[in-house]
Amino acid sequence: MHTVRNIPSSFYRVYALVVLTFLLTGARHHQDSEEPVAQWKFTTFPTGLKEDVLEPGDLIDLVFTATLDKEWLLYSSDFKADIGPQPTTFEFMPDDTFELVGGVQPVSPKWKQDKTWDVKVSYFTPKAEFRQRVRLLKADYGIRGVIQGQYCSEKKGLCVPFQQRFGFSVP
Repeated sequence: MHTVRNIPSSFYRVYALVVLTFLLTGARHHQDSEEPVAQWKFTTFPTGLKEDVLEPGDLIDLVFTATLDKEWLLYSSDFKADIGPQPTTFEFMPDDTFELVGGVQPVSPKWKQDKTWDVKVSYFTPKAEFRQRVRLLKADYGIRGVIQGQYCSEKKGLCVPFQQRFGFSVP
């Protein structure tokens, strides 16, 4: 036969306090991992302009620059991966004011063999730069899109997927 013991109400208070502390600590840790680890900057660089004014037909480079927090890296866009580290991708929203010329070009990424997935990857740390050349079809252009990829910290053993919207327009 089982006996039921009277558990003092102070036990329940302590138990509730321990559970609440655990939940709040876990929630704070989750928040920390979702804070941005990179600050993005989007600029344009005219190529071969004869005048200071952009006109239809002119070529410009879109420059995507990410400054990464200490101990974090950003995978580049120029490697293939079926599993493991995911390359950074750029999606441009359709618009009749520009056309893409070629693909996104990473500027001076580093290369390494990923030990976990046994695949060669390119990455950036502490700063990343990508460029995309476009031909303007209208002087009043609007270029928008989304960057997707992964930030990783080997020290923390953590990879965080991200999405970053971008936009370029007539200055």
